[in-house]
Amino acid sequence: MAHKASLPAAPETRRIGLQDWMAQVADLTGKVQHGWRAADVHDLRTAIRRCRTMAEALSEVNPDPGWRKLKKATRKLFRSLGELRDTQVKLEWVKKLAVAADPLRKDLKESLERKMATQREACRKTLGKFDSKEWRKLSKKLADKARFFPLESVVFQRLALARLNEAETLYSLARKGRSRIGWHRLRLGLKHFRYTLENFLPQRGGAWLEDLKHLQDLLGEVHDLDMLRRQIWRHKTRVDVAHLERWLGLIETRRKRRLAEFMSKVSGSPSAWQSWRDGFRSVPTLQLVPATAVATAAAQSAS
Repeated sequence: MAHKASLPAAPETRRIGLQDWMAQVADLTGKVQHGWRAADVHDLRTAIRRCRTMAEALSEVNPDPGWRKLKKATRKLFRSLGELRDTQVKLEWVKKLAVAADPLRKDLKESLERKMATQREACRKTLGKFDSKEWRKLSKKLADKARFFPLESVVFQRLALARLNEAETLYSLARKGRSRIGWHRLRLGLKHFRYTLENFLPQRGGAWLEDLKHLQDLLGEVHDLDMLRRQIWRHKTRVDVAHLERWLGLIETRRKRRLAEFMSKVSGSPSAWQSWRDGFRSVPTLQLVPATAVATAAAQSAS
């Protein structure tokens, strides 16, 4: 991975803001129920996550009750879709790791398909309570507030730097503990940093987005394999020990390979962390503007 401290200006592109993502959520809530395809579930959950992370970021620089309303309106749906998506991903991995005649593969597949049926019904009920009309009204109310600061403003640069600091701290903890929870938290930290760049600093962070997405994907697959390993342990009494160990070995090999690639990409001289940090050297101050200092921050960003 090439780590570039220089930040060439990206070509001007249309801003894909909060209102766009909220519109996608409203559109996808209808589409997802036609078959509950894995891609549609993933797209809806991604759109909701975008809205939630943008609302969280914007609440730090432009306080408003609407951000809390947005998160509350999507909390249960986001959680239920996440459970369904996790099961769908486990099933995809089961199919990758063994042939159809494998007895554990068959057992896992049947178990996961039963679980998905229950989860789809839970999602359907949650979607039935989601008010698309109120959601669109909320989108209109929040549109101007989401554009209060221009893209690339110093406020968002400070916010991105704060997210980078959080992710680097999570990396230190994950590297020391090497637990599945630590790597999972690091993945979320990198995702928050990437989303901040994509949503608010597309020119400043554009050179890093491809690498960040790949790093996030590597840790995402580590998380998927960890979840599958836990699922397999629940079936340990149904297969012989040698067969169980073969499955666990397959998972561990793939898991180690992805972690090794991740470590090789973030280490080096300079490290990815240092290269990303170098990109914020021009930020006037490294302290995130408090939510109560919006007027001062706005004056700084305009100067």
